[in-house]
Amino acid sequence: MDGVNEDLMRFLDADEYEDKLRILEEIKDRADDHVVNMMAASLSVSAGGASREECIDRIRHYLTLQIQYDGKRLRN
Repeated sequence: MDGVNEDLMRFLDADEYEDKLRILEEIKDRADDHVVNMMAASLSVSAGGASREECIDRIRHYLTLQIQYDGKRLRN
């Protein structure tokens, strides 16, 4: 597939929040605004006017909360 960002596809294809967070940390320095916005949109995280760094922080925060929530839910 020409024109498809492999990093974005890895993120979108990851099934677990932990995997998505790991991929985010791996690609954060090379991901452009479009990739970061697509990652945010895939999680329904608002990127509205945020800088690339702020958007990455929002994605990281969302994923961390989901990991924490799922971990607590599964222990009960």
